[in-house]
Amino acid sequence: MGMFDTLIANLNSMGFYDFVLPWLFVFAVVYAILARTNVFNNNSVNGLVSMVIAFFVTGFGGPAIGKFFSSFFGGSSIFFAGFLVLILFAGMFGFKVGDKIEGKFLAVAALIAVVLFISWGGPAVAGINLSEKTQAILFVVVVMGAAIAFVTQKQG
Repeated sequence: MGMFDTLIANLNSMGFYDFVLPWLFVFAVVYAILARTNVFNNNSVNGLVSMVIAFFVTGFGGPAIGKFFSSFFGGSSIFFAGFLVLILFAGMFGFKVGDKIEGKFLAVAALIAVVLFISWGGPAVAGINLSEKTQAILFVVVVMGAAIAFVTQKQG
């Protein structure tokens, strides 16, 4: 085993991926939301509430939430690398990728995020057990809804 393999194994055995990183992620996201919305209008209170929520989330999810984040972000990075290659090819062929894609791009990005969340075990971490058949039905319904929205939108 190399130096980095040993480092990763040691971090894994100490619970770094199962507790520390999920805790930090939840803390940072909750703190950013509280700071942005000025719910408490006090950084100390924002920090304390964020810390408590992060402990509750990691306590509720346990190692499963760490495994979910590892799978989700690892798989998402592969997807986004492929997406970046698509954007690069589109630019090479003269398409202006940044023009008039805001609304459609956000809708597609949200759809992709939901599909990634479901496919990498998100519902199980949230305590929702969906069979593969139910997941497939939901996927088909979402795709049909997206197709209907795309076809019936106003042109202009």
